Amino acid sequence: MGACPGVAVGRVATSAERAVRRAAREPVVLFRPETSPLDTRGLAASAGIVTARGGPASHAAVVARSLGTPAVVGVGDLTVEPEAIHVGGHRVPEGTLVTVDGTGGELVLGRARVTTGGAGARLEQLLTWADEVSGGSVETGTDTEESRLRAAHAVLRA
Repeated sequence: MGACPGVAVGRVATSAERAVRRAAREPVVLFRPETSPLDTRGLAASAGIVTARGGPASHAAVVARSLGTPAVVGVGDLTVEPEAIHVGGHRVPEGTLVTVDGTGGELVLGRARVTTGGAGARLEQLLTWADEVSGGSVETGTDTEESRLRAAHAVLRA
């Protein structure tokens, strides 16, 4: 299940320590059976998070949302080993490129094609209000739509 929206592309890391080391060179996706506070450095260094166990209130989901990191939790057929993961009947070695869709809860081997849809009239109105409250305008484009949505969430919380 998707636990934090967004898409992340990175290399498989099976421990927090490996995630921190590899993230210094390239984006990583941290795969764990479940996370704990001991994984904090790896969670913070990762572009995405995937766990075998957990739900919307799990440690991984809560931390992912606080970091704004795309996450998928509760992948029932995921097994995490020191040098690889097993999912969907496939062995995926550490370092393999994967894409994580934290909105839809999907995992894809390799770099998936990512598209963004229009925001819709009601969301556009909310984003306009967010621009007005923040005192500026957020640029349009696929790379900044997420920042516009974060500003809209800030308006809703205010």
